[in-house]
Amino acid sequence: MSGRPSELHLGLAHHQAGRLQQAHHLYQQVLSRHPRQADALHLTGLIAHQQGRHIEAIAQIRAAIETDKSKSEYFNNLGAALRSAGQEVQAVQAFNHALRLAPRSQLAWSNLVGMLSKMGQPDAVLRALNAWVLSNPQSTSALSERAAHRTEQSDLGGAIHDYQRIAELTPDQEAPLLRAAILAHQAGDDSAALSMLSQARSRYAQTAGLDQATTHSKLSHDIEQIEWLVQQAHVPADWIQTAEAYRAVRDRLCPAPEGAQHTTPLDPEAHNTIGHLYNRPIHLQPCPARAQGALSPSFDGAGTQHRYAMSKPGVTWADGLLTEGALADLRRYCMGSTIWTDFRYSGGYVGAALANGVASGLLLQIARELRARMPQLLGPHPLRQLWAYKYDSTLTGIGPHADEAAVNVNFWITPDSANLDPQTGGLVVWRKTAPLHWRFEDYNRHPDKLMDWVRASGAQEQVVPYRCNRAVIFDSNLVHRTADLHFKPGYENRRINITMLFGTRG
Repeated sequence: MSGRPSELHLGLAHHQAGRLQQAHHLYQQVLSRHPRQADALHLTGLIAHQQGRHIEAIAQIRAAIETDKSKSEYFNNLGAALRSAGQEVQAVQAFNHALRLAPRSQLAWSNLVGMLSKMGQPDAVLRALNAWVLSNPQSTSALSERAAHRTEQSDLGGAIHDYQRIAELTPDQEAPLLRAAILAHQAGDDSAALSMLSQARSRYAQTAGLDQATTHSKLSHDIEQIEWLVQQAHVPADWIQTAEAYRAVRDRLCPAPEGAQHTTPLDPEAHNTIGHLYNRPIHLQPCPARAQGALSPSFDGAGTQHRYAMSKPGVTWADGLLTEGALADLRRYCMGSTIWTDFRYSGGYVGAALANGVASGLLLQIARELRARMPQLLGPHPLRQLWAYKYDSTLTGIGPHADEAAVNVNFWITPDSANLDPQTGGLVVWRKTAPLHWRFEDYNRHPDKLMDWVRASGAQEQVVPYRCNRAVIFDSNLVHRTADLHFKPGYENRRINITMLFGTRG
C-alpha cells in the first residue's frame, strides 16, 4: 500500500470490513484528485461488482487496466464481473490473462475452471486443471477440483490417484483416503478400498481425540464386549482383568447411570490403566465377502424398488435381506470387533462409520449386491457412506434428522427375541422431504426446528416395527428417527443397525 493516497488505505480498511458505502466515498475522493489512479478505479469497480452493477464494474476495472496492465488481481476481478454479466468468453480471456501475470494464482485458476465448467467444456476444464496442478503441485485445492472433475467424467482411477496424493499432503486427515476408498469400491476393487479404509481408521484414531474422553454408557458397552469376547474365546481368558480395569475406571469417573451420556475426560490414572486399549482396534473379527453371495435369494429386489417408486416420497421395507450365513457373519463382526469408537451422542449409543472402523468385505459386498438387485433404484447411485450403531437397552435412539444422500438402506441384525415390543423398536419416518435448500446443520443439528417444520407441514408419520434382517429403504431427504426402544438387557440383546447411504442429496 506504500505510495498510495491515505484515503485509499482507509477506504480499503472499510472495504475489507464490508462497509462499502464508506469505502466508495473515500475511493471517489482519491479519484477526484487523481482520475486515473489505478487502485482506486479497480476498487470502485470491485464495489460495483459486489453490489450487482456489473457493467459499471467492467468499465471501471478496464479503466484501471488501461493505467496499469501488470496487476493479476485486476484481470481476475474483471473476469468475475464479466462472468456475472454473462460475457463468458471474455471472462475466460480475463482469467487467462490474470494467470499469465500470476501463474500460481489459486483464485484465478479456480475461477477459470469454474467458468469453463459452467460453459460445458469438460475437456477444457481438464486441461486447465492439469495446468493448475502442474503450477501448484502441492495444492490440495487443485487436486480436489481435479478429483471431483475426474469423478464426474467417470475417470475413477484418476480421481483415486488425486485423492491419494492429497492424503500424502495431509497426513493428519482421513477424508481423502475415505473418498479414494469409496471410488475404489465403485470401480470394483474392494481390496484396495479396504486397505485405504484401514489407513483412514488409523488416522482417525490419532486425530479425533476419542481416546481422551468417555461416558458411562461407552464404558458399560466396552465392559460387556470384553466379557463377551472372553466368553466366546475370541481373546485370552485373562482379558477378564481388562474388563475389571474398565469397570474400575467407569465406577470412579462416571458412576451414575442416570448420567450415562455425560462426557468425562480421561484423567492420568485412567490413561495409565486402560489408555493403551481404550478405543483402539484391539480385536477385529474377520468378515470377508461370501463366495455364495450376501443377499438372500428370497429378497425381492424388483418388488422392493417397485413399491418404493409407487410410494411418493419413496419409503418401503422388506424382510429376509441377508442369507443366514451373511447375517451370522455380520452379527459376529459387530459383536466382536472393537470398532465402536464414537460415543458423542445424546442417546448414549455407540457408533462407527467407514472412516473410523466399520469396514469389511461383507459390508461392501452387501452394498454392491443391493445396487445390482435394485438397478433402477440404486444403480444410478453409488455407495456414499455407511455406518452402524449399537444401542443401550436403557437409553434412547437417534432423534429426528435427514441424511445427505439420495437413498437410505437401513437394516437390523439383532435377533427378534431381544425386542420386548414387536410393535416398535424400528424406525419412524415422516413422509415429507426436508427442503432441499436446507443446509446439513438445518436437518441434522436442530431437531426442534426440524420437528416444528414436520408438524407445520402435516407430514404423515410412518412407523416401521423392528424385525431382524428387515431393510427399510427410503428417500434420504425424509425426516426420520429411531422408534421407541424396549429391548432386553445384556450385550447380545443390544439393538444393532446398519445404514448405507447411496447417491447425492437432491
